Amino acid sequence: MMMRGSRLIALVLGTTALLAWAAPPAMSRGNAPRAVDFEVALPAARPLPTPSGWGRPAGAAHEPGAWGRPQTHAHAGQHRARFITPVVTAQQRFDLVGVAREMRRLEIRVRAGGGAWSEWVEQVDGTPIWVDGADEVQLRAPFRPDGKLHFVVVSGKGRGAGDPVEDAREKAGSALLSTARSSAASAAAPKPKMIGRGAWGANREQGGCQPRGAPEYGAVRSAVIHHTVSANDYTKAEAAGIVLGICRFHVNGNGWNDIGYQALVDRFGRIYKGRAGGMRSAVVGAQAQGFNEETTAIASIGDNRGLKLRKKARAAVARYVAWKLGVHGIDPATTTELTSGGGSLSLYPAGTVITVSRVLGHRDLGSTECPGDSLYAQIKSIRKAVQKRALVSGPGAGPARPAKG
Repeated sequence: MMMRGSRLIALVLGTTALLAWAAPPAMSRGNAPRAVDFEVALPAARPLPTPSGWGRPAGAAHEPGAWGRPQTHAHAGQHRARFITPVVTAQQRFDLVGVAREMRRLEIRVRAGGGAWSEWVEQVDGTPIWVDGADEVQLRAPFRPDGKLHFVVVSGKGRGAGDPVEDAREKAGSALLSTARSSAASAAAPKPKMIGRGAWGANREQGGCQPRGAPEYGAVRSAVIHHTVSANDYTKAEAAGIVLGICRFHVNGNGWNDIGYQALVDRFGRIYKGRAGGMRSAVVGAQAQGFNEETTAIASIGDNRGLKLRKKARAAVARYVAWKLGVHGIDPATTTELTSGGGSLSLYPAGTVITVSRVLGHRDLGSTECPGDSLYAQIKSIRKAVQKRALVSGPGAGPARPAKG
């Protein structure tokens, strides 16, 4: 849900990369965006006179009782909003909002200056909603929502460059990894260019998003594709701030150690380094409850419920996944077994062993719409692209533990 003036749009993975991708210019940390957070207690919700369907039909009025569009996959469709909160006016304009520590499905809409409401947008799995400037918010849910609304205000525009210090650490970690893992593949798909954490604001002491503690390491057996349910029409200058806002919500709102995803990609085909701990390592994230220790993730910055990834963004996802699986010696044409750790958002009870592809969508593992119907329909073609890019064949999923970076 992003807003330009009185117009608001939803936050999820976007597309339309019209310009040829090029290596970004050098950028100092001083040019990276910064953010501040604040929270407001949710007022008591009232029952809706008529339960509302999840979402709304195209062209329908933005009214709390409007019936929603039918769901197109098995992991949604049983949910109907039964409670709605009063309108909450924030103490200042905000760019991102969500209910702190709430992992269940609910819907949020926003507006600015008493203008038109945005459409209802789903928050699930602790994923916030990017609005790019609003001052009022309202929630509806199948349950009576409580807790606190967590807001993030982002300032400054990043150009999306690498961080020289971080890049040096990454190279040092890569050297240690190559000597420590004699069983690793000798060749892999080329490493794609990535925008470092310093460039999108994570490393700032004030207004940044530094991890709460040391990273944890597991294994990489499959790559999970997400969308962030954010704006689809953001500019190149705004993308870094969106990443920072998501990280701030994940850390300060949800209480997670760091941003949930190991990598993100914007609609222009630029890849962002996500959770700290080494891009070549099997850093445990918060990307697929029950399977966090056995998977890695890349999230599309945008809303892909009704919008596919365009060529540059789709190619960037394939470049990253092919490289990441190759680092761990994985043949993307094979399948693997994952063991569920359970959880309320997992599709599988703890201890369940499932056989999956090496490249899959979040909804294949969790009770969620993510990565949106349109992006989910592209996963087969992304999987094929990953296989074509892979230069290594052979099993492998061992944990990688390089130096910091």
